[in-house]
Amino acid sequence: MWFIFLVLGLIVLVISGLYARAKLAAALSQVGAGAGAVRIVRWISAWLLFAYPLLVLAAVLASSLLGMTTAPRLDGQIASLVLGLPFIWSLLVALQSLPWLLASDLVSLILRRRRGAATAARVRALAVFAILGGFAIYTPARILIERGELHLRDHRVGTATSGAPLRIAFLADVQQDVHTDGDRAREIYALVNARHPDLVLSGGDWINTGPDYIESAAAAAGTLHSRLGTFSVRGDHEHFAYRDRERSAGEITAAMARHGVAVIDNEVRWFAHDGKRIAVLFLNYNYIHRTPPAAVATLVASMAKADYTIVVTHQFDAALAQVLKDKVDLVLAGHTHGGQVNPVVGVVHATLARIETPYVNGRYQLGRTTVIVTAGVGYSIVPIRYAAPSTIELIELAV
Repeated sequence: MWFIFLVLGLIVLVISGLYARAKLAAALSQVGAGAGAVRIVRWISAWLLFAYPLLVLAAVLASSLLGMTTAPRLDGQIASLVLGLPFIWSLLVALQSLPWLLASDLVSLILRRRRGAATAARVRALAVFAILGGFAIYTPARILIERGELHLRDHRVGTATSGAPLRIAFLADVQQDVHTDGDRAREIYALVNARHPDLVLSGGDWINTGPDYIESAAAAAGTLHSRLGTFSVRGDHEHFAYRDRERSAGEITAAMARHGVAVIDNEVRWFAHDGKRIAVLFLNYNYIHRTPPAAVATLVASMAKADYTIVVTHQFDAALAQVLKDKVDLVLAGHTHGGQVNPVVGVVHATLARIETPYVNGRYQLGRTTVIVTAGVGYSIVPIRYAAPSTIELIELAV
């Protein structure tokens, strides 16, 4: 499925990028820019829009052909400043401008019939500058304003009216790397510790890519404190340290264990609180491994005698929802980053992650099953969040 999204994304990138580039060149010519200046703008636009994805594809292919244990990465500070950030900025400007540029073409056709070709051309040129310029300013401004923003969201679930609730901290997608380093991770975990949780659960993705941050991520995760411990499932990125996915997952699991964090694969753990038995299923469900529905059903059935049942999973989609609805009390998931990059479509920010799953960010109710999806903390592919602030979920479970 991820490959389909990648292909569709590349198609949209090419169409919106070439269209915006052509409109900008035409507008510059209309206001009197010389052919040389227009040509330079076209080349710069092409570099901004297409250099980064082409270099990433080339790096992946080269690593595969050369049999490298890890793929060359373009997510460092310098590569991000020179390639990644300019790419995502230009892509967002082009993508967000597309419907408005199309609308300006329609207005231009109407003006051409009523006011003549010259007037229509001038108005269209001004509209192109206003549209592209507006998004070129708004997009980085909002990213910078929201950068580092982290919401601690409180939830109360369960029906008990007496007794102390079980305090659960749920986090996911820290994706430690050069942009979310060990110091930043410790700052985040200190906020969690300050709420004195009884239990810390994680939806995985402790690192981003490559093996460089495995030990650092594990050491930082080891600073999380709770009465019952810290437990996690595997995310997609637990498999991305090396080309050998099992080696990657194994090294991360071992590193986490050395620092007191248990990474669990399709297993039910039992916890006691206030005389009640709480069963937590740590489900291996992500792009790399999707536990079949029959196996999920068997694992869920093993929790039948619990007073309260919880499923922790990296991904949660419509298919898994059908299996878990009304079968468990609470589902905790991550993966989506709240969309991470939510472009303006028309006049509102659209969450493109809804193409993948209807459960993107926040709390949902499926019959008696409560679902909480966290927007996570870190970054994937590009080191920005756009209209998708980070979140950590703090849950008071009344059982």
